[in-house]
Amino acid sequence: MVKIVGFDLDGTLYDKHKHIDKDTVHKIIELEQKGIVVGIVTGRFYEELGEVIKILKLREYNGFVASSNGLEIHDFSDGEMKSFTRLSKDEVKGIVKEAKKHHLICYVWQNGGYTMFGVSVMNIIKKIFSIIPLDSHYIKSLQKAKFERDVVLNEALYDKVCFAGITIPNYKTSVLRHHPQYRFYDVGKLGTELCKRDVGKLAAIRYICRKKGVSISSVMAFGDNGNDVELLASCGYGVAMKNGSAQAKKAAKYISDYTNNEQGVLRFINSFFG
Repeated sequence: MVKIVGFDLDGTLYDKHKHIDKDTVHKIIELEQKGIVVGIVTGRFYEELGEVIKILKLREYNGFVASSNGLEIHDFSDGEMKSFTRLSKDEVKGIVKEAKKHHLICYVWQNGGYTMFGVSVMNIIKKIFSIIPLDSHYIKSLQKAKFERDVVLNEALYDKVCFAGITIPNYKTSVLRHHPQYRFYDVGKLGTELCKRDVGKLAAIRYICRKKGVSISSVMAFGDNGNDVELLASCGYGVAMKNGSAQAKKAAKYISDYTNNEQGVLRFINSFFG
């Protein structure tokens, strides 16, 4: 019996316009009204999630959010906030320094937005355009981003460091050889995110399960990418989107017949719950 449902956002609940259609919203609220605990489990930062928390009425129905790949958990049933281990400023400096040797785009979240290091605005546009389709989402992100020639860090701790580029496999091998305290979550073919070893969506859901007295076998999770793989493989009802990565599909127990642009989440819920 499903008691908790966790949704990834990008590539899963969000369509290509970063929008959740009204029918899907209504269906998720129906699940909440039936007593199922609903949560967002995403790589996005908590500061980016205000709208989706409001739309899905997560506060009203005692849901939860696990942001930054599960690093930070907000449980709206009691107002508790739980964090796993963040990266120190010195760690981030070393991580970015090594990434620059591999000619990777590097960026972090600080001061309420993204900061990209070591490149000019025009260079970053050229690099991203050469490796990633530059749709409206990326254009909006670039408009809000701050660009620094040097590594300028204004926070004491960081959730993760993000990278894009074609040399990511070599970079990951280099880092993990010397630093087993880190882990990577791939985002698409040419993106990855580095965080501490104890951070993950599965760890976040296990924490929620312990609080609620619910078995992981009673959790349904939807996802599409590398940061979803552990959770999809370990929960009772792991659902990969049709547009998901090969890793995600291999890990999941179910695969939606439809993509995130075809109401894939809604159609699976309708077929499963009736």
